[in-house]
Amino acid sequence: MQHDPTHRRGLATLLLLLAASPATAQEAPAEHPAPKPALVTKPGQAAPRTPLIPRAPSRAEWTVRFTTDFSAAEDATAGREPAAAAIGQLRTARSIQFSKDSEAQAYRLRTQWSDGDSEDEWIVMGSHVAERAGHRGLYIVGSESATAQELGRSDFPELAWVELSHFRGLKSYKGKPAFMFSVPFDQKRLSGDQAQIMAFVRRSDASATPTKVFKPKVQEVVLYLDAVTQLPLEYNDGMTLRRYTFRQPSESRLQPPAQILTFLRARSEALRVRLTPPAGPGQP
Repeated sequence: MQHDPTHRRGLATLLLLLAASPATAQEAPAEHPAPKPALVTKPGQAAPRTPLIPRAPSRAEWTVRFTTDFSAAEDATAGREPAAAAIGQLRTARSIQFSKDSEAQAYRLRTQWSDGDSEDEWIVMGSHVAERAGHRGLYIVGSESATAQELGRSDFPELAWVELSHFRGLKSYKGKPAFMFSVPFDQKRLSGDQAQIMAFVRRSDASATPTKVFKPKVQEVVLYLDAVTQLPLEYNDGMTLRRYTFRQPSESRLQPPAQILTFLRARSEALRVRLTPPAGPGQP
């Protein structure tokens, strides 16, 4: 996600696109500036704590808004209705609202799509449950999504690349103090689908660079963290601009719908029966 919920494009599709465009991988790599040295803070100067990206609180709600229009203002993109011209184009996620309850071992992911549709997915005790298109029943999200595994390690797996050497100082983000991190796109640690795609391309062109393959709109990856909580505020990886908004969680516990729990119980029972060995001779 790298699992990336903004597009839900399969790895196989991307590989086919790359294979159909051999010139992309064969271009000579461009020269890029050396990475900026890590900032050495003075005594008393604000500096980020470790871990750099903490877990969200045990009960938390936050929304991640996505755009590929890096020049658009946040207010303009947040309330924009799907354009008529977008009909027939690839559906992408405009935002995902995360709700977390560690005690219930549950997450709810509410995705708002570019065509105006929305859908909920639930991760309950490690099982990722989604609804089939057209409300045709529930299913377990399998190997095509690593979301459940990623959220088990971090609430913000897309920021796994961040290191202290990327710290550039205390800045102002929309009037509030923020820690800024940056790194050239070609030097950012890749994960997930991007890492697999690069490995595939480099089998035929060892000199291929991430910039040549993914064609980011910016060469410098930039992240802002709230200087108090160190939760993310904005992340621009050159391909998608993500803006994070946190709010006070509901007073009520996060409770998966009854149909989700019924589905999981039925699945658990089916697995139990399947894994139970048959009775041997002389056994009931």
